[in-house]
Amino acid sequence: MSIRRGLCIGFFLAGMFGAGNAVAGDCGTIIVPPGIGEGPGADVTSFNPLLVQSLYNQETTYLLFTQLIWINRYHRIDYSRSLASDVRTPDNGKTYNVTLRDWHWSDGVPVTSTDVKYTFDLLRQLGTTSPVYGTGGMPDVVQRFNIIDPTHFSIVLKRSVNPDWFILNGLAALVPMPAHIWRHYSLDQIWQNQSSPKFFSVVDGALKIQKLVVGQEAIFVPNPRYDGRPVNFSRFIMRFMDSEGMELQAAESGNVDVTNLPFALWNAAQHLPGLHIVQLPPTYSWHELIPNMLNPATPFFADVRVRAAIADAINQPEMIGLAMHGHGVPVYGPVPPIPVTFLSPAARAGDYPVGYDPAKARALLKLAGFTAGPDGIMQKHGQRLAFTLMIPADQPMRIEMAESIQQNLAAVGIAMQVHQVEFNQMMALEVGPPQGWEAMMFASSINPYPSGEDEFKTGGFYNDNGYSDPQMDRLIDASTYQPGLGGLFAYQDYASAQQPVIFLPVEAYAVLVRNGLEGVQNFLNPLGLWDASALYCTVPSA
Repeated sequence: MSIRRGLCIGFFLAGMFGAGNAVAGDCGTIIVPPGIGEGPGADVTSFNPLLVQSLYNQETTYLLFTQLIWINRYHRIDYSRSLASDVRTPDNGKTYNVTLRDWHWSDGVPVTSTDVKYTFDLLRQLGTTSPVYGTGGMPDVVQRFNIIDPTHFSIVLKRSVNPDWFILNGLAALVPMPAHIWRHYSLDQIWQNQSSPKFFSVVDGALKIQKLVVGQEAIFVPNPRYDGRPVNFSRFIMRFMDSEGMELQAAESGNVDVTNLPFALWNAAQHLPGLHIVQLPPTYSWHELIPNMLNPATPFFADVRVRAAIADAINQPEMIGLAMHGHGVPVYGPVPPIPVTFLSPAARAGDYPVGYDPAKARALLKLAGFTAGPDGIMQKHGQRLAFTLMIPADQPMRIEMAESIQQNLAAVGIAMQVHQVEFNQMMALEVGPPQGWEAMMFASSINPYPSGEDEFKTGGFYNDNGYSDPQMDRLIDASTYQPGLGGLFAYQDYASAQQPVIFLPVEAYAVLVRNGLEGVQNFLNPLGLWDASALYCTVPSA
């Protein structure tokens, strides 16, 4: 499931390791922002794994629910953290036999195959209202879901598919829900209560949600019946803030546990007392300039030559240097460059169909029928090549990114204005009437198997900008159904040329961590997964 994420750099949080006297190994209270290592920017509005649309919501689901399939940073299954202890496909991708570990809900009831089947049935009932619907083919690709016994089930598909695609995207989407509790609720009640802590009183993850204060914080406490590794704190708080003005001040005053390090404050934060910096690898994501091809005001976006010209006009290395202080990597296609697991041979060699080349950009615009107007802006049939880019409000790094794009585009005769809007408002506008926006900048965290059906296939859940191309659809289908990586390679190379969105760099965050708090590297996963049991303290809190 592709996840939109906000574009803010670092919330600095009040709250040390709790209220004093915490013994070694016990952190007391830990306070973190949503989006550590990703860039926070919005409140939590849902705890339901089948209904989350933003990274910040998804992060809470990793705390509350144990993943059927836990995928590590190299896109391989980590069975030590998965509810499944084994997955086998004996017939080349049509049947998947799954064995479950001995696991329990927080009320003591065992987690069984029935709970996984309930999630599958619930996804089918939710249909396209769920962002998960269609991920890895779920549920339409399934012919039969067979419960063999409480710890074994099999899924038989309508046809053989690419096993990597189905396991990493489809099977992993079936996060078990407590059937013995939820089956007493209607679909509407499940929808209406997706942000109600009381509704989520029975979980099987490391933590339980104790309280949600909209606009302020979500408070979690350890699940005493958790069957995994014990957690080393008494409370875990996700705190929401709408300004980064107090960031460095909060860090200097000792009221920070973990937070993103704003690139603009990189130099100033190098030697802050009581804090150390942990450098993280880039997340499995990209930034994107989403061109709205459905808006009558921007019909030029439908021309692939215009989209390629925009990509060729943007100086990504310069953007990384200016906005990310050198801590990022260019992205020119739909498969991020780190790790290299799923990169095509051309992408591994850095051979992309687009890249910084202003002369090529101008030539493409000329081929598309544009000529320079009196003010130097390209025009065609009396319409200027001009649009407005929405970005999340008060995000210094993204402001710098947008300003860099604005200057690059102006150099080839494209006029772009920048308009700042609150993140949740942007999410609402994106799925609203097409005339409500012309272009947006988001960051998008993508599926572990990056086949693109959510983002770029006609009718995909996150395909809200009107992109549709029969060849793209065929290549995406081939990447999901054909075993091996050949289909995925062909899709990504084609998408790099098509630029259905304008791919932009991904940053490599560093985080500020309070001295004595350890395990942050293992707590954070480049795919966005949070492992609360990885955190521990080595010294008593103040």
